[in-house]
Amino acid sequence: MANSSTFNPIPDDLPLDSGICKLNKFALFEGPDITDITDKPDPGCPEAIDKLEKYNQQLKNEGKKPLNTHFYFLSEIEDVIGGCQNLPCFLKAVAHTNYSNATLIIDKDCNLSEPLVIPSRFTLAGVGIDGAGRLIFDNLPDGVSAIRLERSATNITIRDLSIGRIGGGVNVGIDVSRANKVFIRDVIVTGFFAGIYGSRPNTKAISVYIDRCSVFQNDYNIVMHRNAFHWRIRDCILNQAKCWGLLVFGKDNDPVPPPEDNKVWGNDYLISGCRFEGSGIGGALLGSHAAMLMNNRFEQNGGVGGVGVKILPSATGTRMVSNVISSNKVLNKSNKLQTKRWGDIETT
Repeated sequence: MANSSTFNPIPDDLPLDSGICKLNKFALFEGPDITDITDKPDPGCPEAIDKLEKYNQQLKNEGKKPLNTHFYFLSEIEDVIGGCQNLPCFLKAVAHTNYSNATLIIDKDCNLSEPLVIPSRFTLAGVGIDGAGRLIFDNLPDGVSAIRLERSATNITIRDLSIGRIGGGVNVGIDVSRANKVFIRDVIVTGFFAGIYGSRPNTKAISVYIDRCSVFQNDYNIVMHRNAFHWRIRDCILNQAKCWGLLVFGKDNDPVPPPEDNKVWGNDYLISGCRFEGSGIGGALLGSHAAMLMNNRFEQNGGVGGVGVKILPSATGTRMVSNVISSNKVLNKSNKLQTKRWGDIETT
């Protein structure tokens, strides 16, 4: 993995009916994740915690500095917990131990073939947005998310980290379903079907803050589905998606609509100061309520003259303010007065 400038751009002539851009693939995330969190969560490997406790006591006995149990590095614990491959089971076991409510620093490449589940009040960090700390996922089954959050998760931070996938099928990079108050900062997410996604059925994704991230070369970079409320996406690079840089589902394009008595889609999204450039079909596809696009740049999405922003008939309360729209167009299919624009700058 590398930063976005080192990746080949998506061809301008990607067919609109390309097989990789079928929305029905999202139906995989409308059912249960095959490794999902049940009412009786997987306890992981509590023996890894026991080994860490014994290791720390040994350091004390030898007169050495013990681990800081609330700010520790993967390289410090890797050998004790059984290798990088045991990181998923360690994170499942860490809640309510001396190593919870903490920051774990990923300071090396870590290759994984199963998801990570992050507990509440936990920070997963790297050593810089494109530094030496990287999580690289391979051979995940379809419909599985590389990084998930525990049930009713709250106050989770993912920062300064590079997250990518090699091989595999239809996967999410960071799945913020089940969560309230998630902070994603200075993170690269690349190589997935959906880079950042929320929310699966019967779960919510509330108050999600995505700042200064580079989410690029996923099929869909950021996706907001039903029960996703109050997202703030600021100063991000959302380039070179194979399909759409941003997808906000509404009733017009949901591949698996909810029951008639529960037709609710999310609302309240602010996208500000972001770059949408070079995506295969378009920059942003909006279908829900109260999406606000402010001070963004849309350029050559779908090629020169392609679609920067498409607003579906189901979209209500859409606002566009002071965006730069270069070699792109805005397709507004919403009902009269549902979309309002002020001060956008359009260039060819």
